[in-house]
Amino acid sequence: MATNSKSVEVLLVDDDPMFNLISKTIVRNVGISDRVVEFTGGRALLAYLDRYAAADRHLVILLDINMPVVSGWDVLDVLERHPLNPWFIVVIVTSSIDRSDEQKARSYPLVVDFLVKPVDRAGFEGIKAIVERLG
Repeated sequence: MATNSKSVEVLLVDDDPMFNLISKTIVRNVGISDRVVEFTGGRALLAYLDRYAAADRHLVILLDINMPVVSGWDVLDVLERHPLNPWFIVVIVTSSIDRSDEQKARSYPLVVDFLVKPVDRAGFEGIKAIVERLG
């Protein structure tokens, strides 16, 4: 089954603009989605989500956990209670190699994968496979 890139929007949330730029290119090249929005912090993502009246597509959120001001953990806590929660799919993308971070991330029902930077093309292919299972 091919990914319907119109049924998915990818939201990149990382305080490293270079990571966001590279990821945006790979997300498009791998065929996950043509709709990619970048955020350099959790607060900007949450403001963007609050502007949604209703979701008409799945929102795949690639989320860093170690960000200043509003961390990825803070974002996950808000997403758990957000009215659009059924439309969210979260993939943690982090430089953390701490096993407890992975265990904590996987305790959130929204989190479908945990990737450690640098993420190679195979990591993005894995995200594409998850998206394809959405139908």
